Amino acid sequence: MVIISLSACAISLCFQIFYHHHLVKIEEWSTLMDTAGAVAFVSSVLLIITILLNAATLLVYQKQDAK
Repeated sequence: MVIISLSACAISLCFQIFYHHHLVKIEEWSTLMDTAGAVAFVSSVLLIITILLNAATLLVYQKQDAK
């Protein structure tokens, strides 16, 4: 389950990178300037939350296996 979650996070970040590449190719500079900061922040938050949730899941399963 952890691999699926991390893969989904990686895929969403990859699609965001492809979208930014598309904006560069069509020279949509105003859109890039308007959204770059927010995209970087939201991507970081997505990654951090995914890592924390997966770590919590692993801890719960380790405690259940120990019993």
